[in-house]
Amino acid sequence: MARLQSFLLLILVAALLASCGSTKKLTYLENLAETRQDSLIKKQKSGYKLQPGDILYIQVVTPNKEINQLFNPLMGGGQNQRNRQSGQNLYYNGYSINDSGYIELPIMDTIYVNNMTLSKAKDRIKTKADKYLKKAQIITRLANFRFTVLGEVNAPGVKEVFDNQVNIMEALAYGGDITYNGNRENVLIIRPTGEGSRTYRVDVTNKNLIGSKNFYIKPNDVIYVEPLGSTLIRERSSDYMFLLSAVSSILSTTVILLNLINP
Repeated sequence: MARLQSFLLLILVAALLASCGSTKKLTYLENLAETRQDSLIKKQKSGYKLQPGDILYIQVVTPNKEINQLFNPLMGGGQNQRNRQSGQNLYYNGYSINDSGYIELPIMDTIYVNNMTLSKAKDRIKTKADKYLKKAQIITRLANFRFTVLGEVNAPGVKEVFDNQVNIMEALAYGGDITYNGNRENVLIIRPTGEGSRTYRVDVTNKNLIGSKNFYIKPNDVIYVEPLGSTLIRERSSDYMFLLSAVSSILSTTVILLNLINP
């Protein structure tokens, strides 16, 4: 009987040890070498293409104060100026790209900006502004850089940042970092585009990630960290211990009863 209990315990311990990964699976950008003074990791960041639902923060600046106020209701100074970066204000006072790919600006009417980089959209707006305004200067920014982090992270949810450049490491930091149970070698990125969604897989333990095209995320990305295959075993280890104890008790009771019946 004692041998059977020892055997069952050995099986359980072996299963638990098999579920334990090395620190290699927990280390970001493993074995990343320090760059020399004369070397750089080249940046591969493709320009983001605007799509319906994006909100643009646009300033049209001219020598005419009344025209400025018409285009830029947040340029009043004081409290309005301090709240200019508020996400809510940008939503209501920014210029949203409609389903057809157009934005609507006072005086200038509609301007098509779908599938353009921010720089190209700025040039398109400037060309249209020059037809109606004198000496107009255009300032254009993407107002709603937001992304979603889900799965095995400490703080999942929709994240909104006021930045035009966020990499995958920063995005995971906004999500409170990956939990011990998260699979760092197979992080899923779902990227919506004007034509549909694309999916990518990244390994954040791989040192080559920094120089890859997927190091930087894009607005509206969904980042999902799936659980490790061993997570289920760890989560249910207490259930296994209970089952082992129950089986052991049943076997012990059976042996005792057999001894009483057949002395």
